[in-house]
Amino acid sequence: MPNTRFLAAFVVLLSVIWAGAARAEEAPPSAVGRISASTGAVSLRPAGGEWGAAALNDPVIAGMAVRTTAPARAALGIGAARIALSGATELEIARLDDTTRQIVVQQGRIGIHLTRLAPGETVEIDLPRGGVWLLAPGDYDITAGNDQMPSRVAVFAGQAHFTGSGADRKIAAGSTLVLNAKGATAATLDSAAADDFAAAWRPAPDAAAEPVALRHVSPEMTGWETLDGAGSWEEAAGFGEIWFPKNLPDDWAPYRYGHWRWVMPWGWSWVDDAAWGFAPSHYGRWARIPGAGAETARWAWVPGATPAAHPVYTPAAVNFLGTAGIGLSCPDPVGTAVAWFPLAPGEAYWPSYTTDLELIRRTNAGAVKDVAKIGPGIGGDPPGDLITAAYQNRRFASVVPRAVFAGGRAVAPALVPLPTERLANAPVLPGSPQIMPPASKPMVVAVASAVHTLARILTPRQTRAAARTLILRPNRAAMAQAGSGTTFAQARSVFAARVGSSASRAKARAVAAYARASRGRTHLAAATSTRTRLH
Repeated sequence: MPNTRFLAAFVVLLSVIWAGAARAEEAPPSAVGRISASTGAVSLRPAGGEWGAAALNDPVIAGMAVRTTAPARAALGIGAARIALSGATELEIARLDDTTRQIVVQQGRIGIHLTRLAPGETVEIDLPRGGVWLLAPGDYDITAGNDQMPSRVAVFAGQAHFTGSGADRKIAAGSTLVLNAKGATAATLDSAAADDFAAAWRPAPDAAAEPVALRHVSPEMTGWETLDGAGSWEEAAGFGEIWFPKNLPDDWAPYRYGHWRWVMPWGWSWVDDAAWGFAPSHYGRWARIPGAGAETARWAWVPGATPAAHPVYTPAAVNFLGTAGIGLSCPDPVGTAVAWFPLAPGEAYWPSYTTDLELIRRTNAGAVKDVAKIGPGIGGDPPGDLITAAYQNRRFASVVPRAVFAGGRAVAPALVPLPTERLANAPVLPGSPQIMPPASKPMVVAVASAVHTLARILTPRQTRAAARTLILRPNRAAMAQAGSGTTFAQARSVFAARVGSSASRAKARAVAAYARASRGRTHLAAATSTRTRLH
């Protein structure tokens, strides 16, 4: 019946939309790592996604995997832990939260420098032959092993415990546990010896015992280890201890030298070009500190007077400008642009990926003095005072063509100059421009399949009599194509081939139409909005 077919079609389309919506509403992770270094071909795979090239400061969360080719090297920073990957190594972050770091090493070799290990925290490294638990701060060199190579756990400093394959051993500092590759597993303890790989990731002997940065930020803030070498700490009235980066370009501003990337579950996330750029981009706020003259003012990162033990990651502490889902109108040939500016101390960040008021307040802890004053919005929208507030850094907004923003291209070379008045009068979009990313290949395939199924469901069905006529009396064109001596089976085969060809062409047209639409689509809210005027 038509109503039944329509209902089935609606269910198919709804299933595709629901799958995307469910992923968009995932709870954000409580702990986030980063790609802190890479040399050669290094790849990153999101949970359930495809492998792609990894970039410096890409965020890393539970479910993601990292791999290197044979000559490549990489490093991850996760709070107080630094993890170096040798060549031909692959690992997956199995669990990452405030109390647990669980890493699965499928192949290759890693080195771990653990600065601190708080009571109740667990660091677990899973290998093909068992699991390794790191029991104290220190340096650990771990090889996964395979059928031809033994597994190896070396402890240069600290203490570890291995369990698996019939072995249960404590490994003290200066010792190495070796698990044979052939036959029954046999564990032996040898002295730990360093090589070039270990020397590359272990801290220098003269490294400071207590980094200055840890006096002002939590060791759970990923990226803290880069701050001391890239800037200086000073005390400023009204802000407490603040950090000044050094060797900046003349036109530098926060969130200008880098690119945007869509990362679930947050959405658009900033990826900074600077090795030190992770912590200042995802925690705290930026302030313009005046000097002796107007031209001597400097940018300073303000982590907050009271560091949180477990700071909450933000994809970018910025607000956007323009119309939701569209952006800002610009003269040709730019067309539509996207603009954003850094939030200053005291200015609340309102995320687009959650409506949990408690989480929103914890996200702003340290940057806003009294987070209890951050009130709930209406229907999930931000409070009105965040829309009308006088933001201190609005005049330092960065503006790029929308294609540059959505395509994840470098921001600084593509900057578009706009008058200050234009930026001052544009509507504020807290946290997100509400612009969706280009469709991934799996989504294109899923929607094309749904469209094909819809077409098949909605196609009017023939009556039994008509179907019997088509089978028993194929049309003359089919008979002519098959030849004068066509048998009943041959005619039926020709007819089936024509139907199959038509279905294939319909599916191909659906895929092509969706691909064209994906290049220009905007957020659903913008598409259905009655506000069509560009700001």
